[in-house]
Amino acid sequence: MEEITGARRPTTMTQPSRVLVAPEPPTTVNGPEQDTIERCRRGDRDALRELFDAYGARVYSIARHFFGGDDVRARDVTQDVFVKVMERIGGFAGTARFSTWLYRLTINACLDTRRSDQRLVLVADPPDVASSDDAPQGRAVDRAETRDHVARAIAALTPSLRAVVLLRYFEGLSYDEIADALDCAPGTIASRLSRAHAALAASLAALRNTEAGEG
Repeated sequence: MEEITGARRPTTMTQPSRVLVAPEPPTTVNGPEQDTIERCRRGDRDALRELFDAYGARVYSIARHFFGGDDVRARDVTQDVFVKVMERIGGFAGTARFSTWLYRLTINACLDTRRSDQRLVLVADPPDVASSDDAPQGRAVDRAETRDHVARAIAALTPSLRAVVLLRYFEGLSYDEIADALDCAPGTIASRLSRAHAALAASLAALRNTEAGEG
């Protein structure tokens, strides 16, 4: 896999404030976004900032969940991805959505980072949605525990299974879109999702059984 050498990170970019984002509606590359991409191809760093503002939160969210809630590695991956955007935007043909191309860069950056540091951090994603004042405290605790279980189970998946789960259920991509992003066949995506479902079910059951035994 191609490595970046000597690339300088954009110094003005900061961590996106959003962590979980709604799935992106299908779009084509045209209009204002196409203009931004063309400016980015010409080396316009203001255009890169605009792309970062539009997509940085999505990249950060994928990376953060890929690394089990590790904010440091998520920020590093986010910066690296947008360095690669500036370097490789000339290779974006525009025949697919820009977001699909960006997802491929993001997953590859996550895999590269994991290969350079094989330590897997199982950190739960802390709840970022406050419960309403009238919601019973017990239900809020249950939701937090469920989120903890799911985050730990996703973090325990192999990288290939984790990637399809994040793109399918966190970004709302179709099988075909995931296949384009990961450069494999839709049937492979279906197979990986099936294996991921089974692994998640087993992992969640084991976590609950462990906690029940400690209770």
